[in-house]
Amino acid sequence: MIGPLLVVIGATTAGALASGWAGALAAGFTGLFLVGAVAAGAAMWAGRIGSLLDPEDAWNVAPRPPLFGGFVDAIYRRTLEFGPPQE
Repeated sequence: MIGPLLVVIGATTAGALASGWAGALAAGFTGLFLVGAVAAGAAMWAGRIGSLLDPEDAWNVAPRPPLFGGFVDAIYRRTLEFGPPQE
């Protein structure tokens, strides 16, 4: 789950370099908002679309944004009540 950390730390650093402490604070909160939006989008997809599909199919076709794979997998695991296929 390195993606959410990279987004928040990267945004905070960029904000600090651009505008000092005020920029760091604003950009850090924007990064947190983005991470929350990805989590909300994953939960909404799993609740509305994933529940209409067979659990294994839903797991296989669930959208996974770059760098957020592990993060959204944890959300899908809780919402879809089905983990990755066992081999």
